[in-house]
Amino acid sequence: MGLAIGGFRHNLATPRRFSYCRPGTMLHPAFQDGPERGAASPRPNERSSMRILVLTAITALTLSLGTAFVTDASAQTPRPPGGKPPAAAPVPQMPNDVAIAAVVNEQVVTEYDVGQRVRLLLVTTGVPYTPQAAQAARLTALRALVDEILQLQEAAKQGVTVTDQEVEQSFQQVLESNKVTAEQFNEILARAGVSADTLKRQLRAESAWNRTVLRRYQGRLSVGDEQVQAAIDRIKANAGRPESLVSEIMIAVDNPEQEAQAQALTQQLFDQIRAGARFSALARQYSQAPSAANGGDIGWILPGQLAPELDTTLAQMQTNTVSPPIRAATGGWYIIGLRDRRQTPPPPPDVTMVEIKQVFVPANISTDDATIASLTERMQAAAADIDGCGVPRDALEALPDATFGEVGRLNIKDLPAEYRAVVQTLKVGQAGGPVRSTDGLHLLVLCEREEQTPDNMMRDAVQRSLEDQQLAMLARRYLRDLRRTATIEVR
Repeated sequence: MGLAIGGFRHNLATPRRFSYCRPGTMLHPAFQDGPERGAASPRPNERSSMRILVLTAITALTLSLGTAFVTDASAQTPRPPGGKPPAAAPVPQMPNDVAIAAVVNEQVVTEYDVGQRVRLLLVTTGVPYTPQAAQAARLTALRALVDEILQLQEAAKQGVTVTDQEVEQSFQQVLESNKVTAEQFNEILARAGVSADTLKRQLRAESAWNRTVLRRYQGRLSVGDEQVQAAIDRIKANAGRPESLVSEIMIAVDNPEQEAQAQALTQQLFDQIRAGARFSALARQYSQAPSAANGGDIGWILPGQLAPELDTTLAQMQTNTVSPPIRAATGGWYIIGLRDRRQTPPPPPDVTMVEIKQVFVPANISTDDATIASLTERMQAAAADIDGCGVPRDALEALPDATFGEVGRLNIKDLPAEYRAVVQTLKVGQAGGPVRSTDGLHLLVLCEREEQTPDNMMRDAVQRSLEDQQLAMLARRYLRDLRRTATIEVR
């Protein structure tokens, strides 16, 4: 049994796209993993309430019984999966080697730490353990451990802490999301020769780093109107052309010294995908794009939404194929996977969102008509004195047993007809009604009205997507600066 665990090391915000993945989409086996399988990516109006900045790291985990397969874009023909893979042999256990592998600002990384992370990387990406595979993963494992020490040290410096309880909560969410017990999970790790503490250490570092980056940059993101409009113009210019359902792996190149290493790692990941590793598992562990948190899934996109080099390659690909490594002018090295194509769906209808509060006076269904008429008259008089959404103290004092509270923010079309008829006539800050229900009388106060059209929904989604990309770039630079100023000795 293989195990795929993905982290948020470089992913500070869940990516938000402005299109959706058709439920039930059949994916190439290399893509059939985790939340990508049969999941729906919301449209812009559905995404508008989903601005999620990762405040705690919750690692995504997927169990798989088979070996994934995929082809590159040049071959264009998927290889059959073949028969059922043989049962995996137990991985040889690593001795508790306390020899020093590296020292990071006087904090030690042992060979045991490196060996554990190597095994975790292999089991999470579905690569069988062999001495050759372990050696190939060693540099990546060591670099990850060094980065995590730097991240935890910086988090402590900035006063960011992650409690043991929070780590356990993240660990439990891993179990719950995959419907496995702690015993089953630990058995999988044990067969791979991995201690559960190795995963928990990674969870702690991811969570601490995400909080540290958010604290530093959340209020400093700057995406100009011109950038947003340019992105929208590119999308509109390609309207009506087929959309592509795409996944990505991005290995960043922040300076020329990283070029060869980034290229080699991207090629290694591509080779692992061709050999059967799951695309999404590799994306979660290695990709430095915001989409890594979602297994590399960037949803349905139109031509023009990717970098030109990626767009050119994508246009030549067939569905269920993966590209060889691509060097983009900005960012770094990429692998992209094309999971499906479709014609662009029609734009969503306009939506009017309203935020409502209410003054409620209880009156059951048996209350006589005279009492209802009296309450209605008094509530109408109280409505005339309400101006704004603060607590209407005069109205509450004038009405028996009255309470004031929120109805919430919702689509006006979702309101019952009698409520909608009142709200449609109100200006923001006005009260209207009352409306009779089986429980009593409701005086409605309109606190906010927002007209959501396809254009402004797209603008919001593009704005958030650009901010996510900027936040991920700032996080990479932050970590790069920590590396530059650190004292790192590799033995």
